[in-house]
Amino acid sequence: MTFAARLARFLCRVGSATGSPAPFEAFASHRTLLLVGGLVASSLAPVAPANADILIVPATADTAPYSFIPSLVRFNNPTLYAFESFDENSTPHDFETFLAFDVEQADLPAGHVLVEASLLVTYAFDFTGFGEPSIDSGEIACREILEPWNQTTLTWLNRPDVDEPFDTVPGIVDFGAILCDATPIALAWITGQTPNHGIALTNATERVIGMHSLESSADPSLMPQLILRTELPEPAAGLPLAAGSALLAIASRRRPVGGRKAANAEEAPHVAA
Repeated sequence: MTFAARLARFLCRVGSATGSPAPFEAFASHRTLLLVGGLVASSLAPVAPANADILIVPATADTAPYSFIPSLVRFNNPTLYAFESFDENSTPHDFETFLAFDVEQADLPAGHVLVEASLLVTYAFDFTGFGEPSIDSGEIACREILEPWNQTTLTWLNRPDVDEPFDTVPGIVDFGAILCDATPIALAWITGQTPNHGIALTNATERVIGMHSLESSADPSLMPQLILRTELPEPAAGLPLAAGSALLAIASRRRPVGGRKAANAEEAPHVAA
């Protein structure tokens, strides 16, 4: 069983043991969410062999621009959201979340190679201010950000381009942990195959998925983080494993030129001159 699968199973066990909070409370059970966040690192010890290590990398910047007020800068807001919705006048009220992580090869223990990487975010609350919360299931799409950005200036109008999803989490109906497999992009970042501009979260459903930002007063364990599993290869296997990791990063990151902006341009109807 993979590291990500074991982590997901652990998070499910925690949710079952503590009881699932009602999905439309203003806030999820703080005890449940703290238990999830606080026990993640310790729960991974049986997953990693003696020559492995687990690194928890918190986000270094985050923001969630709002389509209804497209020039609004929200970096100092304690909330992050991901959803798409329309009001009674068919005006869109969409949010996307942008996350930055400082991850380099030098962060790994000496001689270790990256084996797996998981993005962990916590669906902590919804918000009735956007209307009655949807009872439909949500679907978080995790996407690599393709352009530089700054949380102090990012708005809906100037938000950076993002790639097609590298992982999606469908069927979200309860508060709790959301886990995306970020291994290919993390490998590409630390091996220098692609620049590290961070990860974006989108949700094409009306379910309001709310998360704590770095500016919130929530426990840090409830804020977005990357969980990296590294291993120290056996001497005979070190070079092949390191080379294999680099090849995986290269192969996984092959993609068409351009991201969402290029795709939208291709889909736009052609108007003859």
